[in-house]
Amino acid sequence: MSKKAKISITILLITISSLSAMIVLANGAANLLYLPVVYSNQQPTATPTPELVVSGFTPSDNPREDYVTLMNNSDGTLDLTGWWLKAESQSGRYNFPDAFTLGMGETVNVRSGAGIDSNADLYIGLPYSLWTIDDNCVYVRDQNGDLQDALCVGDTPTPDPTPSVYIGGFNPSNTPEEDYVIISNSTSESFDLTGWWMKAETESGRYDFPDDFILYGSSSVNVRSGVGTDTASDLFIGGSYSLWTEQNNCAYLRYSDGTLLDKECVNDNQ
Repeated sequence: MSKKAKISITILLITISSLSAMIVLANGAANLLYLPVVYSNQQPTATPTPELVVSGFTPSDNPREDYVTLMNNSDGTLDLTGWWLKAESQSGRYNFPDAFTLGMGETVNVRSGAGIDSNADLYIGLPYSLWTIDDNCVYVRDQNGDLQDALCVGDTPTPDPTPSVYIGGFNPSNTPEEDYVIISNSTSESFDLTGWWMKAETESGRYDFPDDFILYGSSSVNVRSGVGTDTASDLFIGGSYSLWTEQNNCAYLRYSDGTLLDKECVNDNQ
């Protein structure tokens, strides 16, 4: 075989090897491009409902009359030991007194000026008013420093949307079986209340709606304090005394996960 022929065969073999390598690389790249995509079925974590919310401001040039109002939005009593709030335009912060508690649905006014603390009013002790500053904001944080709520002077707290199922009123009576709170459905849609529950503010217990109880569209159900047989229009807590004869008592209606749906107090609308 001539030297020229040998060179030609060598070039051909090199070319074939190069083509083979390119095919392998191309196949590898294709495999990388077409790797199966794995989707996660994990649901995003819902933003927790704040336990303590800023419900508004009452500005005044008198520091003792100048305050921010906070409300317990949780389903129990809050111990605010270690909790604190801060006004945006001030470098200092206010620490809640040790062992200060706030009951479910209760409010407390945190006043700019000096005074004697009580269950309804706490005093920062400043010689000037904080909440007369239009662009000032308040930040409420728990004992871990996590932000619970924030609101600025002049802002309007975001109102809760009108719930489809709500507390429609009370029928106070000294007879427990005739003493009830009305739960109404304002829509044409039916709701399965399995897992939903209701609690009276002055009572430690709670009432859980029966499994598979359906509140049909544009209908109501009376939740009665006393003992009786449940029907589509009447449910019975099973107590031996009346709940809704107490003028300061409130009812809290909650979803199965504890989210507050509606709150109404006896004589609210009277």
